[in-house]
Amino acid sequence: MPCDCLRPGFGRLLGFVLLAIAAGCAQTPTSPSSSGAVLSRGSVPQGGPEAPADSLGPVNAVGATHFVAFGDSITSGVLSSFDGGFLFDPGPTTSYPYQLASLLEANFTAQNFDIDNYGQGGEWAAQALASNRFVQMLGAERPQGVLLLEGINDLNNERSIGDVVGSLQQMVDLARLYNATVLLGTMFQTCQSIQPETGQVRPNSADKIVAFNNSLKAMAAGRQNVYVVDVFAAFGNNCGPDGGVNLLGADGLHPTPNGYVVLGTTFGLAIRDRFPVRGSFQ
Repeated sequence: MPCDCLRPGFGRLLGFVLLAIAAGCAQTPTSPSSSGAVLSRGSVPQGGPEAPADSLGPVNAVGATHFVAFGDSITSGVLSSFDGGFLFDPGPTTSYPYQLASLLEANFTAQNFDIDNYGQGGEWAAQALASNRFVQMLGAERPQGVLLLEGINDLNNERSIGDVVGSLQQMVDLARLYNATVLLGTMFQTCQSIQPETGQVRPNSADKIVAFNNSLKAMAAGRQNVYVVDVFAAFGNNCGPDGGVNLLGADGLHPTPNGYVVLGTTFGLAIRDRFPVRGSFQ
């Protein structure tokens, strides 16, 4: 989805994004010196046309501060090695929920944000339901919003797109029963890569991503307080001759630190647009 101009009052966010991406470039072992990120404001399939920005005024605060980021290793913040041969956990500060919390607090300084990271490496969406991990999270946290980015492990293990989206629909419906707004992330384009030890192509479901995202959007359309966040558009196509090591690591699946900054920014823009508080705020 193409980007559009930011409204007045959010210029600081763009400056923060540029600084954050620049910082990420300096520290990532798996990305070049610039990220080339394309940011997305998110897609709202059930929303009507928005009023002109100058008639709305600046966003001075966000009307929700307690969120849970739920998903797999992409949510927990795992990185791949320089050759994609193994994965490692660099610590919580790389993850997109951490990047998101920092971004929101830097731009809405009068507020305190709680972004809980419920990422679990290797998890399928089906397993999150079968184990009751998702519903237990809802009962324990009672979040105002759920940031949901999951399903790639199901696809990599040959579950059909329909079955995976069906699992995500159950998760969306459960979140709504708990009165949580759902920000449902599309999957970025994964890239084919080779496992160095075996020479085999990794199962990254690269040929399924577009169809999966289209099905995800169709499922979300018309559901109250369920919004699609177009992570796919924000990342663009990183599958070039370098194997996608700009925003994706050498395994073609897990983001680099730059990629996690883009993830956090994309969800941050969606939160700002879904929960805007204009006028006076104290």
